[in-house]
Amino acid sequence: MKKILLLLAVVLPFLLTSCGDDKDELSALEKELVGEWAIINEPGSDADDYHYVFKKERTGSRRHIENGNVKTDVSFYWVLKGNKLTLDYGSGQQLVMEITLTINNLHVVYESTGVAQDYKRVVSAEE
Repeated sequence: MKKILLLLAVVLPFLLTSCGDDKDELSALEKELVGEWAIINEPGSDADDYHYVFKKERTGSRRHIENGNVKTDVSFYWVLKGNKLTLDYGSGQQLVMEITLTINNLHVVYESTGVAQDYKRVVSAEE
């Protein structure tokens, strides 16, 4: 019994001590990335709209919008290291892109294809 109490006395302080996990805190660039970004085409254009939504919990979704209706909405987890943004869709599917982020503009270059696209921040009525 004494051994159990001694073990609890040694282990308990470590279990009760809560230290902030640096992985949970967003960097300044990550905070700037959080929000909704979209390629919005000119009215009357045949091209579809694409939106990325990045949440502070490092989750998000990619939405394909056709004629104002959401055609697909795929969830992902995201990680930003330097200027490399990786979206993990699960099942081993990842999308890696190099990003440049400026005020209300997100420029991405997809690593697998080299294709570059520019996204604009979508401003909601609440902001």
